[in-house]
Amino acid sequence: MKIPLAWLEQECGGPVDCAALLDHLHESGARAGLHADRVVEVLPPPELAHLGSVRGLAAEVRARNAAGATAPQRSASQRSAPLPDGLALTAEDGLPGRVAAAVVRLPGEVRLPGAAADRLRAAGVPLTGTVADLAAYVGLETGQPLGAADAGELDLTGLRLRSASPADPASPADPASPADPADPAGPPPGGLLLRAGERTVAVLGRDTPAAAVPADGRDTLVWAWWLDPAAAQPAPGTGPCPDPDGPPAVRGHDPRSCDRAVARLVALVTDWAGGTVTAAGGAGATAPAPRVLRPDPGELRRLVDPDLDLAALAALLTAGGAVVAPPEEGRPLHVTVPAARPDLDGVPALAGEAARVRGYPTLLRRLPPSAAGPWPDRARLLRRGLTTAALRRGLQQVTTPVLLRSGDPLGAVGTPPEAEPVTVHGRAGLRAMRVRGSLLPGLLVVAGRALSRTGAAHVFEVGQVPRSAALGDESWRIAAVLAGAVAPPSLVEPRPRTAGFADLNGLLRTAAAAAGHEALELTPEPHAEFAAGASFTVRVRGTAVGRAGVLSEETAALADAAGERVCCAELDLDLLGGPAPVPPTVRVPEPLPPPAFNVSVVVPEAVSAGEVLRVVARAGGTEDRRVAVKDLLQGGQVPTGHLSLTVRAEFLRTDDGPLRDERRRRREAVLRALADRGWSGR
Repeated sequence: MKIPLAWLEQECGGPVDCAALLDHLHESGARAGLHADRVVEVLPPPELAHLGSVRGLAAEVRARNAAGATAPQRSASQRSAPLPDGLALTAEDGLPGRVAAAVVRLPGEVRLPGAAADRLRAAGVPLTGTVADLAAYVGLETGQPLGAADAGELDLTGLRLRSASPADPASPADPASPADPADPAGPPPGGLLLRAGERTVAVLGRDTPAAAVPADGRDTLVWAWWLDPAAAQPAPGTGPCPDPDGPPAVRGHDPRSCDRAVARLVALVTDWAGGTVTAAGGAGATAPAPRVLRPDPGELRRLVDPDLDLAALAALLTAGGAVVAPPEEGRPLHVTVPAARPDLDGVPALAGEAARVRGYPTLLRRLPPSAAGPWPDRARLLRRGLTTAALRRGLQQVTTPVLLRSGDPLGAVGTPPEAEPVTVHGRAGLRAMRVRGSLLPGLLVVAGRALSRTGAAHVFEVGQVPRSAALGDESWRIAAVLAGAVAPPSLVEPRPRTAGFADLNGLLRTAAAAAGHEALELTPEPHAEFAAGASFTVRVRGTAVGRAGVLSEETAALADAAGERVCCAELDLDLLGGPAPVPPTVRVPEPLPPPAFNVSVVVPEAVSAGEVLRVVARAGGTEDRRVAVKDLLQGGQVPTGHLSLTVRAEFLRTDDGPLRDERRRRREAVLRALADRGWSGR
């Protein structure tokens, strides 16, 4: 995949070192190269597929820099100082938003550095030589919407953030025009306005570009806004829907993000444009209190790395943006999560953040155990089982078009009479099309062509059919058509046998077995496309799951199969259910026994077996518990007054050489120790 560096830098919130990025990609096992100086082509390995997307690669860059997902590290020149005071900005109590503003003065035309100007051009932002260039650059860098207006035309002593009302003007540029409820450009119901006296300066929730204020030494008001994510989208029926193609209405989760954006703009006004800042301020919602989590360090280490010590784990969480108190062994961690990280809400999220900051190659090769168990998808297993059963019975699987023409004579076959057709709107070539309401129309077209060319049609399809026009309201179905010859001619039957309803019934029985049912019930019921007396509703335990029958003469003629006996069936897989999940059984192999050697020793009857075992253990370099008597002989070839003990000694390997050599060395040492005690051993 080719990724423009401008996109990657916009996602990362700052410039990206191309050389370091390519080195990291090569170290990770991905093939990467730089094209045209501004495009990176990445071919990631299968285990690192996230490197092939802009967001995945941006997350990798942040992890490499040991920074949080919402707080990428910046250089010293990019870190902004706190806002100065002096701007009288007020807000109504309890507003779900915040505004930060500053008054700046530029001495002349703004000339951005080459890299910053190239970044704006790559993003499609025209350069104006005014404060608009600085606002656009900060907007790309921080993700915050900014605006600007001529401060000489505003009452800066009456800056106020308040909620919108129907009497507010429809446009900040025309304060005399009243609001029109039907005008989508007017203030949204429940929206927030930045007012300067009686004039509307900005409508929060709408990304208005910075005005091209002349750079002739006049004061300019710049601002940035933030809205609460819970209040950014209007309730259903209370306001206009947001433009899906427009910019997002929510920026971050921290109200102070707009203050940081204005502070960054103020710094650039001073550094790049040689301007001055008169006053700045903010009003509205304040940053919520951080949350405190007390995760179990043992559980975190199990998910990230069991060998990770507490200090390293705390350092990883701190690099991700959390504040961790000095850890104590045996006690839960005290982790303070900032409001800007609502995703860090428990042990799994904290473990994922620590693993991400540490780097993906350090993750364990095995996933942590799942409490739910690796149960398979029953619906997918059912579709696979039905497909395998139909193929084994000799049917051919086909895929038919999803769209049918509205005037297609076969379009209504198999569709319930009460179902509303789903039509297609928009493109000129598709306006006369509608989505199929059944799999049978397409299958009958295929069957008719197969009959005209080969004299037989044994086809089936497994696909999706919409229940309604609602997005995602679909059901999986299987449909089959049997017609024509099903067996070649023979001496017993000189003419080939044609398909009958018994063949379709056998296919239904096979489908029932694949779905885990004993049999399907066929209830005689009339259907428009089937002949009288050969029309059935398929049921499972009294529930209708589909239809089966023989096509009527009129329907067969429409399918170019006049005079043929065409047997059809269609089942709804969502109603049919699926096979019961079978938990996979894993057999854990027994551990291999440790290596061992045997010795036989003849000792007087007065010698205890415990003393013999201690001698063997010490000489053989093993533990006492690994040595035991396996056999005892007395009489026969054993001298009178003596006992013959067979001792088995297990040991843990300490040499890297062949096992047989280590076993021989240990056994010879035991025999020498036995001889030193005057005992006979072999």
